[in-house]
Amino acid sequence: MYATSLVCRTCGAVYPLENRYSCDSCGGILEITYNYDNAFAEDPVRKPDCELSGMWKYRALLPVKEKKNIVTLGEGDTPLIGADRIAAAWGCDLRMMVKAEMMTPTGSFKDRPTTVGVSVAKEKGYQKIVVASSGNASASASAYAARAGMDCVVFVPDTTDINKVVQAQSYGANVIKVRGNYSRSYDMAKLCAARYDWANVTSTFINPYTVEGDKTPAYELFHQLKGQVPDYILIPIGTGPLLVGTYKGYEEMLRMGLIDRLPAMIGVQVKQCEPITRAYEAGSEKVDGWQEQIKTAAGGISDPLLGYEGDGELTLSVVKKSGGMMISLTEEEILESTQAVETKLGLYCEPTGAVSVGAVRKLWNMGLLREGALTVSYTTGHGFKYSGRHPKEPPLIDDAAQLDRLMR
Repeated sequence: MYATSLVCRTCGAVYPLENRYSCDSCGGILEITYNYDNAFAEDPVRKPDCELSGMWKYRALLPVKEKKNIVTLGEGDTPLIGADRIAAAWGCDLRMMVKAEMMTPTGSFKDRPTTVGVSVAKEKGYQKIVVASSGNASASASAYAARAGMDCVVFVPDTTDINKVVQAQSYGANVIKVRGNYSRSYDMAKLCAARYDWANVTSTFINPYTVEGDKTPAYELFHQLKGQVPDYILIPIGTGPLLVGTYKGYEEMLRMGLIDRLPAMIGVQVKQCEPITRAYEAGSEKVDGWQEQIKTAAGGISDPLLGYEGDGELTLSVVKKSGGMMISLTEEEILESTQAVETKLGLYCEPTGAVSVGAVRKLWNMGLLREGALTVSYTTGHGFKYSGRHPKEPPLIDDAAQLDRLMR
């Protein structure tokens, strides 16, 4: 392992690799740093560890020392799928691709940060973990806790989709609903970790180790695109660690000399909850927590950021640094995006994940994407996560004559 320390992103204070969630000096967000000279000498992206599969092939750039402590269910190596039919249907003259991040053990991208967070917790001797979640992270943390033989307590908002609650319960977790929005669940998990000394693997920016798992799609894209860098990478955003992590992965590859430029990162929110987009459109570096009522099909990214607005500000800073942008979709646009992913791509997709695809059309129609550009949209959650569908009753037939009438 080449991870060396925790460094505050705000004031630069340095800490050892311990279970720490913020900077003592300024309260800032912590980041893992590495001995990059030694790590890069292994050429870990082009020559990954062949003894391991999935994202753990790149363990030289992940913060777990001993292989025996890796808690894995085979996450990573998600497909990259061409979306030419969607681009053609929408009149988008560009090369459109989808990184199917729902194709993971528990059905969402959260498996990437969770496998790292739980592995680090195991290496540090923890037997219990806690997580706050709007649904996907709760299922992921519960599964990896079961795999590791750990106890898991999950706090979810009282509006969480029942399918996600059932999934977490099935893995044996103690799921507790908290009245109010996600921020209240976040506060409860933070309190629980402090009071009982449990490892908090909530996949915002509170746990610096989990964010490292979010780098790994960048390494996979390097291989899947044969070294080509996407012009734009579009990612659904609640707090934003997947966007920040992906960009860090590309920055590391730039330092290694594997690529010669960086992608523009585009964060996608929804009109019902868009604290980061609102700050971006206002030209502000300050993100205000979302105070308005939230009612959206994309519940997985309806994070108001109340009490931890710094997470949104970090994401916004990376978006701007990359030359990217923020955009939000309406509920109608979310529905159209989900239908397109399912009927023209064949991926059963949670609305939360489909927003990154719909954002391509919206930005194209606004004249903000370059003709012929390569876009990669992350679809972050599987369709089985969402119970808000209203299926049609299939027709019932008895004979060939009725079949003929149906087929006319």
